[in-house]
Amino acid sequence: MGDVSLVTLSRFLPTLNCIQELSIHWCINKNTSDDGCYEMTKAISCLSSLSHLQLHLYGNDEVSITDRVMKSMCTMLCSVISLSHLDLDLSNNHKITDSGMIDVSHGLSQLAHLISFQINLRECLGVSDVGVSHMMDAIQSLQGLSRLQLSLGLCIDV
Repeated sequence: MGDVSLVTLSRFLPTLNCIQELSIHWCINKNTSDDGCYEMTKAISCLSSLSHLQLHLYGNDEVSITDRVMKSMCTMLCSVISLSHLDLDLSNNHKITDSGMIDVSHGLSQLAHLISFQINLRECLGVSDVGVSHMMDAIQSLQGLSRLQLSLGLCIDV
């Protein structure tokens, strides 16, 4: 499964505009490009009733999402402001950089109703302490946050 499946999913998602909980687990593979992931995050932006989002986009040594998807994810987070629970797993996406983390951190800081946040950045070797620092600043701005889980193992390229 690749971009065709993601684009099909992207066309289907906006028809579920009353959905409150969404869980997507996707292993990025050689048939998946940034385009498919980009379209999917754009489609999620249309889900104004969404309160729980679990988005797992697993990369590997050969393929990864890039900062273009992270920028789209920022737009997505700014659009689904009713989110109370967010779980992002971006494991093994080696093409994500500090710039992408800064974008997602901006979107995260807009989620005033967020009470639970979980993120996994293991093996995101393009992310340094700069990107992590921006994310921590965004987390500090979330006044209602009562649950936080961070997995940052080996995300900082040394």
